[in-house]
Amino acid sequence: MADRPAQSHPDQFPDWADLKGAYRFFDHPEVTAKAIIAPHTKHTLERCAEHPVVLAIQDDTHLSGRINREVHTTLAVLPDGDCLGIFDLHPFKHVVVPLRETRAQRQQRWRESLVWSDAVDAIGHAPEGTRLIHVADRAADNFELFEVCAKRGVGLVVRAHHDRRVVGEEGEKLWDRMAAQKVSGKRTVTASTQRNVRGFIVRKPRVIKLEIRFATVEMQVPWNHPGKHLPHTLQVIYASEAKPPKGEEAIDWLLLTNEPVASVEDAERILGYYEHRWKIEEWHRVLKEGCGVEKANFDDPENYLRRAAVLAVVAVRLMQLRDLADTGKPIAQDPKALCKWLPKLWRTVAAKLLKIPLAELTPRQFLLLVAKRGGYIGQNSDPRPGMKVLWRGWFAFHLLVQGASLFSPNNSSG
Repeated sequence: MADRPAQSHPDQFPDWADLKGAYRFFDHPEVTAKAIIAPHTKHTLERCAEHPVVLAIQDDTHLSGRINREVHTTLAVLPDGDCLGIFDLHPFKHVVVPLRETRAQRQQRWRESLVWSDAVDAIGHAPEGTRLIHVADRAADNFELFEVCAKRGVGLVVRAHHDRRVVGEEGEKLWDRMAAQKVSGKRTVTASTQRNVRGFIVRKPRVIKLEIRFATVEMQVPWNHPGKHLPHTLQVIYASEAKPPKGEEAIDWLLLTNEPVASVEDAERILGYYEHRWKIEEWHRVLKEGCGVEKANFDDPENYLRRAAVLAVVAVRLMQLRDLADTGKPIAQDPKALCKWLPKLWRTVAAKLLKIPLAELTPRQFLLLVAKRGGYIGQNSDPRPGMKVLWRGWFAFHLLVQGASLFSPNNSSG
């Protein structure tokens, strides 16, 4: 499935016995998605011990079609943007709120807002010497998440959604408090192209100059919030665009964190953590478009979930290979780095096509070769290859490797 991520099951398993075995596996009642992905999540957590800071980026996505499930995922991402793997993957059904439900009744049942704190509990503590920081978008702005992160002793960076009441002047709200703070610094960021669900561009890429404010704020508990909570103190970083271009919506980020923020350098570091939240959006796209997680002919939604657990790891592998070859990283030009990721036969075929010695093949050269097999032009002014051309190129290159294996069976591993 990793060799042919976007193909159908008959294409992935051309041998009838293998295909039948795959269908039996995905249809087995004692097989669970959690058990399938457990070795990968365990290995991901172990890899964190090699790094002082690891971001646990949370988000959920809807899997449509017959599967019709929400899936909440937490990715392990380094502060430089490299993805280590998946921390947690939890499918759940959309909750239909009962008509005229009381606050007491709501408090007694599971709520979708708890998926964020549930993920923190599921991951637990990081290895000794590693600071684990959970990063999430506005949907995660709730007191349960604040409290479980404090209880677990892990970090938190969440974009604010609610204009909460704050301790201070009567009726003062969070956004007003932060807008009144002095500007402590400025940061320039590059916004990527943003598309809507139909694929149309709603925001073109542009350079954005943000004004940075930060303060310590104690927030009041909302009057209608279920459960018993106390006011919570967090560091707040407000990054806003003072003069957006005409016709463009201003960037307005208000981040809540329990990390220390004593200087503008601390605030910029936290903003840098939040900028990597888009990594999980890329992973969602790879999972859906590159691995075709929603495209299968199963009748039981549980079969889709078992298959999704396998493809989730495949999607991580494709992202890691692309990130390995980014031009700005020294490892992209290190031939030894590629040996950990690709069998010898794959590297041999690539070196033959590029007409270079096998020992000189770098991750960057391999990535460009695969991308060009998928339609990438590769001019100096072109951006890095997108996932679509990589998916096409990966399959085309796999066919070459498969053909080479018929003549060089001894080179298929190592």
